[in-house]
Amino acid sequence: MEEDEVIIVDGISDADYDSLIMDCVKYAIISLPFTVNRMNIQNDRRVLNIAKGKIAEAIFNYFCQGNGIHPDFKVCATPFWEVDKRDFVLNGNEWDIKNNFYYCVGTEYKGKYTDFPALIPNRFDGDQWSKRDKITNPNLEGVEFLFTFLKAADLVNGKRKQEFLEINLSDEQMKFISDLYIRYQGKTQQEAPFTEEKFWAKFESLGDMNLFTLYSRPSLVITAYANKSHWDKFKNTGPNVKYRNDDSLHWYKKSEKALCFLNGTIWTKITNSTCRVSQLPSFLSLYPQLQKNIVYGHVRSSATR
Repeated sequence: MEEDEVIIVDGISDADYDSLIMDCVKYAIISLPFTVNRMNIQNDRRVLNIAKGKIAEAIFNYFCQGNGIHPDFKVCATPFWEVDKRDFVLNGNEWDIKNNFYYCVGTEYKGKYTDFPALIPNRFDGDQWSKRDKITNPNLEGVEFLFTFLKAADLVNGKRKQEFLEINLSDEQMKFISDLYIRYQGKTQQEAPFTEEKFWAKFESLGDMNLFTLYSRPSLVITAYANKSHWDKFKNTGPNVKYRNDDSLHWYKKSEKALCFLNGTIWTKITNSTCRVSQLPSFLSLYPQLQKNIVYGHVRSSATR
């Protein structure tokens, strides 16, 4: 894809944006007891990470509805006590949004979004990369991955500033969901262990329902997609992986426990199957009419860089 095919979703009202965030945070809170904690992260940080993972999905869906694109999120939706599957169905395929957060100065990244890495987790056999062609709905044709990005925080003199989202939970609320995690151990359940109404009634009795603080409202950057036609372009990257690419040293740097792309713009601690966004087709190419009539955003042009 080319840089003038990058979609920037930046036209959502503050009220609608905040409503989307609330839905994501509430999902993160109630689903945490049934989410595996593979990296031994503290539960308050896990709530934040789960919420952040849902935000790209929510903004993308909002964008699509405003532009006459009709992804089916309901067919892929899972109740809070089950493991997530794909994100949505579109054009006869299952789609998975792979969103990553980046750091930069200013509202928009000054370089090329097409230089960003398209990352699919490949930490172990059975991770998302090894399941890249596994269709969960037999009536569908294949699997697509959509690569999106959100700005996490400013990057000033190599240092990250305040993240855009902060979770606000009382000690009692945090203990409540932590106790539930101890009980259910992140394992999916065969049936609902409790009702949402009962959960939220208890949760609200333990503290304020002002669940988050937003320090900014980052735009969603929609870039490329990939399917089985593009898997040969992906190679593993990670702190302990040698990426076979002549200019890899300029594209990323490795430390003992992490990998950063584009001088600290994007960070990862795990092994991913990776390629540049520029090596893949753009999502815009599926809907060329958006080039002129886009709603809730704009298509990036050379004049914005």
